[in-house]
Parts: sequence; C-alpha cells; structure tokens
Amino acid sequence: MNSERNSEVTKFIQAHLENSPYTVEEITLLLGFRGPDMVEGFLRGERKVPLDKVLPLAEALGCDKRQLFESVLRSWFDIEFLDAIKEIFAGGSSSSTEQEWIRFLRELYGENIPELTPALRRRLRLFVSVPS
Repeated sequence: MNSERNSEVTKFIQAHLENSPYTVEEITLLLGFRGPDMVEGFLRGERKVPLDKVLPLAEALGCDKRQLFESVLRSWFDIEFLDAIKEIFAGGSSSSTEQEWIRFLRELYGENIPELTPALRRRLRLFVSVPS
C-alpha cells in the first residue's frame, strides 16, 4: 500500500541514497533499527519516516536536513496544519520576499552559506547598483 503522501519522501531518499557513503543496512544501524525492514519500507513508500529519525537519516544520506524534514512533515500532516506551524514559528519574522532570498541562498550554498563579511557586503552593493 504505497501512500501518495510518502512518495515525495521516497523519491528524496532514493535520490540521495545513491550518493550516500552508507548502505541500507548501515543506515538501518545508524537510525537504531534492528533490521532493514523500516528503512526498506521508507524506500518503498510503505512506511513513514518517524520524526525523531529525520535528522540522523539526513546525516546518513548527506542531504539537506531542512528539505528532508519538510518533506517528511508533509507526509505526516495536511497542508493547513503545516501552514499553522510555519505561521507560529516564523511569527512574521520575515516577509515572503525575505523567505525567498533565504531559500535561494540555501539552494545556492546548501548548508555552507558564507559569513556576510564587509567584502561580501561591498560586492553585493556593487552588484545591486549595476544597471540591468
């Protein structure tokens, strides 16, 4: 019984499993499971990833923790609930435009976003001032 809500997570895990230095059996051990049934269930879309296993799974796969966690949350909860979580925890701290910039930086740099140094600030100011 392959859940449509699990398919996004399944595709994400499968895509990153190819580049992971670990086998399914090793990932099973890293996640604290006794046998590979659970992890294989994730890969077939038959089981949901437990929320407490998302971060260790992301580390084992070498993937973006935020992307995997959001994907897993979508497999567990409906969109209205997830929107409520975003609203509560974002608390209006940034506009949708600012959030797009943050998403772009994460997409561009992964988890290694460089420090905003004076030199980088100067370059950005120069870039913004150049006519398009």
